[in-house]
Amino acid sequence: MARDEVAIGAPHPPREPCAEALRPFLPWLTGTLLLLGPKPDAGSRARWASDATLVTTADGADLPASTLFDGVVLTGLLSCRDDGGRDALDATIAWAQERLRPGGRLILVIDNALSLHGLAAGSETVGQRGFPSLEGRLRSDGLRLPTRAGLKRSLQARGLAYQEWWFPFPGREEPVSFIAERGLARPGGFDPGMLAIGAAGPDPAARAGALFSPRRAWATVAEQGLIGDLAPAFMIAASAEPLPPDDRLAIHAGLRRRPEFERLVTFAGAGLQIAVRRARANPDLPAAVRGVTNLLPSETYVPGSLWSEVLEARLAREGWCPDAVAAWAGTWLQAVSRRFAAGAPLETRTILPGPALDAIPKNLVSGADGTFIDLEWELGGPLDAGHLAVRGLINALTDARDWRPGGPSTLTLLDALRALLPRLGLALDDAQLADRLARESRFQTIVSDRVTERGLDWAAATRLPVGEETRIDADPRAALAEASAEIARLLEENAALRAARAADAAAHEAAAREHVRRTDRVIAYAAEMHRARDHLQDTLDTRRASAGDGSRLSLRLLRLIRGTP
Repeated sequence: MARDEVAIGAPHPPREPCAEALRPFLPWLTGTLLLLGPKPDAGSRARWASDATLVTTADGADLPASTLFDGVVLTGLLSCRDDGGRDALDATIAWAQERLRPGGRLILVIDNALSLHGLAAGSETVGQRGFPSLEGRLRSDGLRLPTRAGLKRSLQARGLAYQEWWFPFPGREEPVSFIAERGLARPGGFDPGMLAIGAAGPDPAARAGALFSPRRAWATVAEQGLIGDLAPAFMIAASAEPLPPDDRLAIHAGLRRRPEFERLVTFAGAGLQIAVRRARANPDLPAAVRGVTNLLPSETYVPGSLWSEVLEARLAREGWCPDAVAAWAGTWLQAVSRRFAAGAPLETRTILPGPALDAIPKNLVSGADGTFIDLEWELGGPLDAGHLAVRGLINALTDARDWRPGGPSTLTLLDALRALLPRLGLALDDAQLADRLARESRFQTIVSDRVTERGLDWAAATRLPVGEETRIDADPRAALAEASAEIARLLEENAALRAARAADAAAHEAAAREHVRRTDRVIAYAAEMHRARDHLQDTLDTRRASAGDGSRLSLRLLRLIRGTP
């Protein structure tokens, strides 16, 4: 069976189509438009083209068949199947195509049947919400989710040969990033997996029954060129005529911030390089709030892995080791020094320029030179190396979820900061640490527009997901001897358990044999008694037959026959 024909299931119920969900196609949503699905709210509608005329319908029953549109947007599906027996998706596309003017555009947003998150969840149960059956078991409602190859071929067969594909992450309902199909080819060293990982959302591996961690898998999926096939959902614009040219490789909206700081990052081809363009989402609002400003730097894309990923790989392999993590953080701070302090050693009170606030490990591209990217914030006040070190370590340690598995962690963020800062030459006592945490809390509160408290109590209550703590100063020979002793103890315990099990088995077998012998003796005795009774009955019958004169049997014989003494 072909790969694109095996997955069957039903899409999630449509939600309100916000502007973010259709962001890649907003420039094309002009003219007269038909939207099948919930009506957008006023805020979302305001982001559509001002000259667009929008008509919404829940099921198409309220539209004259002769009414045609410049574009049809499908965020939901028709609820009933047509007489031809086609599934709901097929019938909905046919219905939409009939309402397109010549050269009109069909825009479809739908979940992927082969979503990586669905595969990780392992929801193969019939009728279970989420990933459909790989065994091809039909649902009672007849709905079928598409795959990338199958949907592309289906649209081409309908004459919609010109297609623009985008893949939303972590999903179509509340997307944070969008990757264009052209971006999957990795032009200019572009890494689509970076956005997929960054917007992966909650990791199903943390839930019971998960088969693997999508967050760890996305990097490999990207390397193998399978992001498009395993994406959470599809966003497609299709037409029978050529679509406008588009050089965008990806769009990143990021997590929610206060409206003044919301921005849109676009990755676009620029010759042999990639331009990273940042723009304010709400240009009419003030650019600064309480001294904090988003600088919105535009720059050339720098290929390579981020320094925070190096830490995640190390923690996943080795677990928590203060000296190793400090060595990793030291390389980051050396890059900070080269960029912002002319290579001078950093001290706790070393004053750094404002843009250095975002010179944290996840914005450092690893390499011989170490290039910082996305330095978007100006604090509006003095920034010292102590604040930057605390900020960078908190961000890296709390974001690194791929620690070596182990038992329940007793290591807290406060423990980690107290262990690492002295090793970096940036020792802070509790009062100094509380001061830097307060500065960071103020910054986070301003950016998010939500009160954020990150004091010593918060750091002490934040447990890091590590395995068993590694003892740095332990003698490796003693550790080896301890491990050998534990192995010997386990072998001895195992041998004792095996011997006890063998003794129990032998006793059970002997008891079974004795039971068989007793049963045989009872059966033999019962057979002997039965034969004796038959012999007495035969004797009685003989005596009766010979006593024709009616003479009585002897009293002793009668007693034997009746069983009385």
